[in-house]
Amino acid sequence: MTTEINIEEIKNKAVHSELLKAMYLINQARSIVSGTMDEKELRDAGQWDCLDDTVSRLNECSRDVSYIIGTIITNRVSVLTT
Repeated sequence: MTTEINIEEIKNKAVHSELLKAMYLINQARSIVSGTMDEKELRDAGQWDCLDDTVSRLNECSRDVSYIIGTIITNRVSVLTT
């Protein structure tokens, strides 16, 4: 006997959509900041280091949110399978 698995239902119950939105926005912000780092005006104003630090902090935020998403998904899937 095989068990029918509804992957869409599992995805909808396991994924935390608000955190995924946050992850998307963090990644979008990181891309925007990284793109501006090539602007001569910002380099000439001595702001490259500041922007580099901002990208690093956004990377840390992304890592933290990814960890939280992974933990939530793991817990929700565990609940769904018990």
